[in-house]
Amino acid sequence: MQLHCNPTRPSAFGAFSSPTRCANCDEWLVAPLLTEFVEGGEIRHHWVCDGCGETSCTVVSLAAD
Repeated sequence: MQLHCNPTRPSAFGAFSSPTRCANCDEWLVAPLLTEFVEGGEIRHHWVCDGCGETSCTVVSLAAD
């Protein structure tokens, strides 16, 4: 087994660390309910707003520029 490390690009890092708000009520979303890695270089965060119960999904692309 080999460990493959790819340095994180600053633009990609921002997608992981930037705060997210609910599109319905503008409440801060603190932590995703579920995070999944999708084959092909995509990470999807699934959110449920504590304020209004709205569900949403954000996608982070890990594909090389």
